[in-house]
Amino acid sequence: MRRFNHKASFKIVLASTDVVMVASGFIAAYWIRFGLPFFQAPYFPPAPDADVGSYARFSLFIGFVGFVTLYSAGMYRLQQPFFGIDDFFSIIKAVTLSHLIAAAIGFAVRGRISGEGMETYSRIVIAMSWLLGIVVLTFWRLGFDVVLTAFRRRGVGLTSVLIVGKDEFGQSFHDLLKGNSDLGYNPVGLIDEKDEEGWKLAFRTVPIDEVMMASKEMDPQRVMLLMGDCQEARIPFSMIPTLFHVLTSRIQVREVAGVPIFAMEERIFLRSSRILKRTIDLVLAEFTLIVTSPLVGLIVAMIKLESHGPIVIKQIRVGKRAKTFTCYKFRSMRADAEKMKTELEHMNEAQGPLFKIRNDPRITRVGRMIRKFSIDEVPQLVNVIKGDMSLVGPRPPLPTEVDQYETWQRKRFEVLPGMTGLAQISGRSDLNFDETLQYDFYYIEN
Repeated sequence: MRRFNHKASFKIVLASTDVVMVASGFIAAYWIRFGLPFFQAPYFPPAPDADVGSYARFSLFIGFVGFVTLYSAGMYRLQQPFFGIDDFFSIIKAVTLSHLIAAAIGFAVRGRISGEGMETYSRIVIAMSWLLGIVVLTFWRLGFDVVLTAFRRRGVGLTSVLIVGKDEFGQSFHDLLKGNSDLGYNPVGLIDEKDEEGWKLAFRTVPIDEVMMASKEMDPQRVMLLMGDCQEARIPFSMIPTLFHVLTSRIQVREVAGVPIFAMEERIFLRSSRILKRTIDLVLAEFTLIVTSPLVGLIVAMIKLESHGPIVIKQIRVGKRAKTFTCYKFRSMRADAEKMKTELEHMNEAQGPLFKIRNDPRITRVGRMIRKFSIDEVPQLVNVIKGDMSLVGPRPPLPTEVDQYETWQRKRFEVLPGMTGLAQISGRSDLNFDETLQYDFYYIEN
């Protein structure tokens, strides 16, 4: 007896509601534009009946185009455990593209269809429909995520996965999925990667939606054999890299001359994203400098009154493409702090190339206060304006720290360093060097 496919039902509900949401947003925009007294009446109002009917028909077209663009963005795979920022941006891209396509087609065919009275659709309606589409789809997706999570916790709509790999790594991954149904997986078996007969028997007797290979020791011949068996049984295959906790790049599988190849897909910013990020950096940095100017004056006076030395210190840091630049900070330590560093090496609490002391005796009273609230980094807004740094990104290291980097750790230099980053808001000084790198790499690729 064929088992009921809950995932397919969820996808149908999700897709049909997406179409209704986008179409309803267009109708709502029409009603706001022509039904409420907030906007000036159009110069050439069409016949009311033809007007409403034309917009209603066009709303279905926009809804369909919205579905196609969402489908192309992978929004119906139901693989992500929770609605995230990537999903939100996918909605923005899909709704924007659907409205651009719909508007272009609408402008091209208006006046050419028999019985249609209008020459063009209202640009105000299209603009409001775009905004409403983003809002309603976002809230609908958030609500759907809550409902889907509730079903998954009851064991409904889960992907039945067979895990191949019985070592410590495979067992840990099996237990992780078993104890977290929110992730959307139900591990139906754990088989040794050398047990060829075992996984072939599982293919015939156990309902399996996907096979995952999770093993520290992956024999290439075994991997190829398992992939071939999965392809023959029409079961999706995936493989968990053993360095997934550090190398967070997404893996794509493609074929070259019939041979499957695992490719690391780098997700560094596109040109358009870099331009947008740079624009945001400039606007926010200049605005923040203006707003915080009274505070800056107060901090300058406090630093000057407490101790001798420069108010702003200049440090050589390593930035994008491993190029050095001058980084500015309010002085939070004694003027002879660098000379004291050698004497305090035995107190270093950080791992790897970092140097950190929780209660550093070199920090002044004012310095402790401005460090607590990260005010000491306000001068780095100048670095942001100059283009040496970004508001968000991996923190720029010292050259002496970079000298101790391994080759793979230099991935941090693929983007501009930032005043703050994912690692800083996730653990600040409590993170070790490897954990900091993990957050930095995730930011770079996502």
